[in-house]
Amino acid sequence: MNQKQPAISARGVVKSFGRQRVLDGLTVDIPSGVTYCLLGPNGSGKTTFIRAVVRLLRLDGGEISVLGRPVSEVGKIYSQIGYMTQHKALYPDLTVEENMQFYAGLYGLDKQLREERLEELLEMVDLLEHRGRLAGALSGGMYQRLSLACTLIHQPRLLLLDEPTVGVDPRLRQTFWDYFGRLTREGKTVLITTHLMDEAEKCQRVGYMRAGRMAAEGSPEEILRLAGLRPQLKLWLAEPQKDAALLRAQGYEIEIVDGVLQVRLESHAQIKDILAVAMPLDMRLAEPRLEEAFLRLSEAA
Repeated sequence: MNQKQPAISARGVVKSFGRQRVLDGLTVDIPSGVTYCLLGPNGSGKTTFIRAVVRLLRLDGGEISVLGRPVSEVGKIYSQIGYMTQHKALYPDLTVEENMQFYAGLYGLDKQLREERLEELLEMVDLLEHRGRLAGALSGGMYQRLSLACTLIHQPRLLLLDEPTVGVDPRLRQTFWDYFGRLTREGKTVLITTHLMDEAEKCQRVGYMRAGRMAAEGSPEEILRLAGLRPQLKLWLAEPQKDAALLRAQGYEIEIVDGVLQVRLESHAQIKDILAVAMPLDMRLAEPRLEEAFLRLSEAA
């Protein structure tokens, strides 16, 4: 597949369950070789979209292509896709290692590659010492870690991860994200749903879904700009009014709050120019957050 071709392309996708329309004309392209985060409130259609991508449900309208093929042919490329669902999909009466061996066998990995992948992934998800434990006896966080390892065992080109880090401690979450970054550098695509804004900010592309549609889409920086949010430089000055007048004369947006001069930035490069005009006693840079951006976008809808 050409790297310039989207890993997933959806056009006018519609899906209803009874009278409830869960996907309402959804259109989006998921680029190849990126981490792409799907965000949105519960019921916005994130999980339904992922299930449609692997054809676990049939669409009422619209089109989806996956790795260059129409979704009707996705069964032919299952070996190139890794799907981690929110629902428990492991065998509770098998051990950690046996579950991984089972999934490796499903994808036809030879013995040597199977052992290499098993060791690498058990170390990545910190389960080497628990390889003999039954999956049904694992804690929620450990079960999530094993689910991810089983999803990755066959080195898929496209990863679909539905809230994979629920219950996982912050240290291991960072390990996961480091690994996702490595996968995208190899040209693979990671589509992930999460409710954690700090995880969304790690992604190269973010899509915010609401009521079955894509309400906003782009890089985290583009989403912030779409919501009208920019970094703000706060300056504590001996003469804030005087410096404010000088900076306004140069075209900066200035506000003084409780004696603190606040400057809205177009880019971080402006900080150097501002400090050539004003000599603060102290200063602080306040970066906008995606959470604030999505709140604004929701209120504007």
